[in-house]
Amino acid sequence: MHSLQQLVQRRCDGEPLAYLTGEREFWSLPLSLAAGALIPRPDTELLVELALERLPKLPAGDIIELGTGSGAIALALAQEVSDRPITAIERHDAALQIAQHNIRQFGQGRVQLIQASWLDCIAAESAALILSNPPYLASDDPHLPTLHFEPQTALVSGSSGLEDIEQIIEASCRAGKPGCLLLLEHGQEQGASVRSLLDDYNFEQVQTCRDLSGHERVSLGYRQERVR
Repeated sequence: MHSLQQLVQRRCDGEPLAYLTGEREFWSLPLSLAAGALIPRPDTELLVELALERLPKLPAGDIIELGTGSGAIALALAQEVSDRPITAIERHDAALQIAQHNIRQFGQGRVQLIQASWLDCIAAESAALILSNPPYLASDDPHLPTLHFEPQTALVSGSSGLEDIEQIIEASCRAGKPGCLLLLEHGQEQGASVRSLLDDYNFEQVQTCRDLSGHERVSLGYRQERVR
């Protein structure tokens, strides 16, 4: 049990309130949180909204969330979708424990949690929807010093900030069914680069959607229906 004085000192040191209270709301779910997982942001609810809008027109198949962290995105979808299997994938032990706790609370029997690296464990052409808020900051990003309380493995993706995004796009070509939708959150200045990567891997109907602040936030594309 932390004393009030300790909590005040931690807050004065800049530690995020979500880590002090051990809780953060996402999609109206009071998720448990600790320093091993990224703090869910309101902007990320755009991923959920876009998925729900497009899900009825997708082929039959699984929903896969990559890098689930606290489990926020998978659990939000589980509140709204009852007719598709949902799998949340996380590679890091600390985040996995947090996700396990939240899934027991809000997604028992609805969300399967797997420890793996991206789509390595997913059968070929089994997913109808793949979505992720992956690491997308470059290793020299000027914002990193203000985010030092959060796990760097959930924030940084190589020297460009796009390494994990490209890995996910490439892996989705194998794991996604024809017509599978891929949704990727990214930095507000990365939209053009992510669209270019989706084009390079022959995704169709590629576009970027803006968040409530007007910033390019989520890019999407559909796996080809057939090989040309």
